[in-house]
Formats: sequence, structure tokens, C-alpha cells
Amino acid sequence: MFGLTCLMARRLEQMSAKRYFLLGRLLVAWGRRVLFSQMSAYLFFGGLTTLVNLLLFLFFHRFVGLSAWCANTLAWLPSVLFAWWTNRLWVFGACRNPGFVALVRECLTFSLSRLFTGVLDILLIGLTIDVLGWHDLSMKILVGVIVVLLNYVISRFVVFKEKKSL
Repeated sequence: MFGLTCLMARRLEQMSAKRYFLLGRLLVAWGRRVLFSQMSAYLFFGGLTTLVNLLLFLFFHRFVGLSAWCANTLAWLPSVLFAWWTNRLWVFGACRNPGFVALVRECLTFSLSRLFTGVLDILLIGLTIDVLGWHDLSMKILVGVIVVLLNYVISRFVVFKEKKSL
């Protein structure tokens, strides 16, 4: 699947600009800069990841009858795997074929980084709301923004960093 996606992307890049009509070229250029920029792709697939997490949480909590904590924990792993897959393919364009061990290492690094930011989220929410008594919705939004930005920085510069070739 990774190879096919990368092959299609390379083929599209090799197509001559002469094949596009003027309007088509403008739309492609605009789309690459605006719609398919790394940050907008990150936010789009982050929204899809949130939806996956929410649907799994509701399924485990409301239909299976598990506690909220247990349902949230069970929804976390598939959500992180979905986020890793989409970030790898479409956000950071990691088209290289690294081999099985490197792929597992990348997925594990991604998962551990999300575990770290998840724990940070829990600690910051507990500190600001439960201990300091600050407004719950304001702190949930602020901490959520901090976690999303931290996840992006870690993914961009640690997990999916470009390998320098000699």
C-alpha cells in the first residue's frame, strides 16, 4: 500500500505541466499550498483521528457497557495507529520503504510520543482544574491546543524527520 501510494505520487510529479490547462495548473498550485499543506493535512487527519477515537469510545462505553476510563483506554490504541498511518502517508509524506524493523520503530516512537502527550494532558487538566480551580472548558481548550502543537512538533522533528543522505 505504501509503495503504491508513493509510486502514484511520483508519477503525478513527473507529469509535464503542459498537460494541464491554465485553470488546472492554478488549482493544483493553489491546492498544494493551501489544501494539502502539511499543517492543514495534519489538522484534517487529526480531526478524523478524533472522530475515530470518539466513535470507538462511544461504542465501548455505551454499547458494550465499559467504564469511561476503560472505554477511553481501548479507544486510544486504534486511534493512535490510525493517526500514525495517516501522518506517515499523507501528512509528512514518509514514502520511503524503511523495512519492517524501522517501520515498527517509527510506529513505536509515534505511539510513545502520543502516550507522553496524553499523560501531559491528564496532568495539566488535573493541575489546572482540580488543584487550581480554573475554568474547566477554558483549560480543556488551552491544554488541547498545547497537546496538538506538541504532537505536531514531535511528529515533524522526531518521528518523521527527513533522513539526510550522504
